[in-house]
Parts: sequence; structure tokens; C-alpha cells
Amino acid sequence: ALNSTSIDTLGSHSVFYKQIIWLILAILFFILTQFLRLQLLYEFSYIMYIVLIFLLMITHLMPEINNSSRWIFFGPINFQPSELGKIIIIITLARFLSDYKETFTDHQIIIFSGVVVLIPALLIALQPDYGTSIIYILSLLPMLYWCGIKTKNLLIWILPVISILAAYKLLVFSIWMVILIMVLFLMKFKINQIILNFTINSSFGLLTPLIWDNLLHEYHKKRILSLINPQEGDALGIGYQLFQSKVAIGSGGILGKGLGEGTQSYLRFLPIKDSDFILSVISEEMGLFAILLITVSFIFLLYNNIDYAQRIFNKFHSLSIVGFSSILYFHMLINMSMVVGIFPVIGLPFPFISYGGSFLVSCFIIIAIINNIVNNDM
Repeated sequence: ALNSTSIDTLGSHSVFYKQIIWLILAILFFILTQFLRLQLLYEFSYIMYIVLIFLLMITHLMPEINNSSRWIFFGPINFQPSELGKIIIIITLARFLSDYKETFTDHQIIIFSGVVVLIPALLIALQPDYGTSIIYILSLLPMLYWCGIKTKNLLIWILPVISILAAYKLLVFSIWMVILIMVLFLMKFKINQIILNFTINSSFGLLTPLIWDNLLHEYHKKRILSLINPQEGDALGIGYQLFQSKVAIGSGGILGKGLGEGTQSYLRFLPIKDSDFILSVISEEMGLFAILLITVSFIFLLYNNIDYAQRIFNKFHSLSIVGFSSILYFHMLINMSMVVGIFPVIGLPFPFISYGGSFLVSCFIIIAIINNIVNNDM
């Protein structure tokens, strides 16, 4: 797919050529990680976390690329610490949750672990890179559930966020409030708890206009509007990208047009085709069958990871597998949702397939650590 998207570039300028170099480096990291003593990850997790915060702060002093300060430059090489941070944040959370789950209450665990995640997530959001910061936050939820936090206690913290998102339209918010009451009753909350949660969620819904007017940049508003109506929200920008992505996916049919035969990528109708919208290219050239094969492969991988996590008695290792699997899963889910227009375009690549050196290396390291854990702790 990358070879098709880079058909108009040659040699070392080709993204396909660059990705091959990164792939070799990623495989090397995968092999080296197999010899890593897992106890070192546990022992140095907090130190790595502090280093991550330091590196993320340095990015804000670096030159901007496309109005974003995400990279640290070492001569001709650039490095994106937020990608390495996905590994570090999971290791740090796994240690904290395995050490202190029995020491603190559920709400204390949620608050403390939330702070651990929010500090780097906010630094990344300020770069700005909202996609990666969302991944940091989302990866926490499965880990909290896996370590034994009660579902009712998790819902108390999750529901207000949904209320904020639902309040963009009065009808949607009204429907959500009805669903909220039903959920609270089904979860067997007491009457006073239902009233309190309903009041809190209603109040959080009022924050939506403030967030829209004061926290979101103009291009974020365009992306959300384009999600609702791609043809009218931003016809020459993100709306155009989503429209062309849907055209590419639809035109591929079951078996696709053939490698290198995709008109959307070859004729440059699809602008961001190497990274965020690589699945659109694959769908056009190799069809629905290729997308289903990729999806089934990922589901099979994630299922096996969770199966391993269930059978491992070491809490740190089990939580690490769940956290790493969550990183890959949410990348897959959000990217696939972006290319078909059911989620705003927030710049999240598809694991192992999209163009991106730091991201490819981090994905290989994630799989390598999981493989290391399974080989040494089963």
C-alpha cells in the first residue's frame, strides 16, 4: 500500500523506502527486547516516567513542523517522544496499579492514576497532538477495570465526559439524559446517588459551549462540523479528505482495483494517504476482503493477548499486556472510524501499516514486550 502511495516519488525520497529503513530498525528493537529482563521495566518505571515528562517539555522548545512541536531533533534524525511514551505510561500505570490497588479505595486509585496519565497527556495536547493524548487517556480505562475497579465506580467518572460530548445538540443531550437515568437504575444505584449523578451530568453538559468557544481551535471545529456534514463542513479541507476517503473505500468493492491501480491515491485525490488514511488506499486497491483480513488478524491478536493476560499470575505483567493491547486496539478502532467518517480526524495512524517511523518502532516494541512476558511468565 505504501509503495502505491509513493509511486510519484523516487529512491530515498519515497515514503516506502523510508518505511523499509524504519522497519529494519523496528525488527532490530524487537529482537533486542527479547533479551530484556522484565524486572528492569518494573524497577525503572517511575524513572522512565520522569524522563518522559522531561522529553515532552523539550518538544515545546523545538522548531515546529506543520504548526506542531512533536519532535526532538538530533541532526538529520527526528524523534517523537510521545510514541515511546505510550510504552512508558503503560509500564508506569501497571506498576502503580499492581502495587497500590489494595492500599487505596477505588476512587483514590482512579484519581491518582488519572493524574499520572493526565500530566503527559496535557503536555502532548499542547504540542498539539490530541490524538495521542486521547490514546493515553483511553488506555487507562481497561487497566482500571482489569485491576479490579468496580464498574459502578468507573461509570461515575466516565458518564460526565459522555454528557459533555452529547451536549453539542439539545435533542441528543435529551436522549442521553434518558439513557443515563436508565443506566443508573440498571446498575442499581441508590435514589440519592441517581439524583446526584443526574445533577452532575446535567451540569457537565453545560460545559460544552465553553469548551467549544474557548478550548477548541478553529480547525478542530471544522473537523467536528465536517464529521456531521463532510460536503458542507469544510469542502476543501478535512471535509474533502473524508469525502475522498469514502469514495476510495466504496470504489474498491470486494476485491479492489489491483495494486497501484487506485485512482484516489495515484491521482492525489486523497491527500493524507500515507499515514492516517492508508486503509482507504488498501480498500480501494485490495477491496473489502483485505480490510476484513486486517481486522480479523488484529482481533485475533488482541484476543490472544487478553487470554495470556488472564493466565498470568504476575499482576504487573498481566496489566502491562492489557495496557499494550489497549494502545493497539484504540489505534485500530479510531483510525478505522476516521476513514469512514464516524469519528473526527485527529491524526491517529493504523498500527504496523501507516507510515511513521517512531510509531512503527513503538508498535514493534509493544509486541516484543508482550512476547517477552508470554515466553517468560507462562
